[in-house]
Amino acid sequence: MSKRKGWRECGCYVWRTRKPSAPWGLPFIGRHFGYVGETGSRFHRDPQHIEGGGTYSAVAKDWADLDPKCYPLPCPFPRWKWTRKAMETLYIAILCPVYNVQKQPPWNIRRVSLSRQATQRYARDLVGRKSAAIPRLAFRVGLYLAFLAAVLYFMQGR
Repeated sequence: MSKRKGWRECGCYVWRTRKPSAPWGLPFIGRHFGYVGETGSRFHRDPQHIEGGGTYSAVAKDWADLDPKCYPLPCPFPRWKWTRKAMETLYIAILCPVYNVQKQPPWNIRRVSLSRQATQRYARDLVGRKSAAIPRLAFRVGLYLAFLAAVLYFMQGR
């Protein structure tokens, strides 16, 4: 007799990914909700997102190189497909993941289309992830310093 699957083995899940522009080495700063989904078996579904393959020979997702981490989400009746679909829609509306394409609420302005995901992945593969973060970090620090200098300059005149 097989054991019943709970909400950790099947149901809804969320992938948290590193933001493409986030500097390396900062574990909590620069991460966001990347993708929310539902499945009957997380054991089979998780590798499909990261490595590709599976029943339909899908390719790996474009966000798979952003150090994704998967977390189960509570689902009241994880074995019922209609309940999982309803909970997935609710979690997408609440968490506003960036890389979900369908079921996006209109207030999610951070969403990224499939073509843009592919373009971003191509740019990361072309330049390299580590080397791409250094110029962005230097630009941000320079921008903050310029803003601070402008504030101090105008405060000095008072």
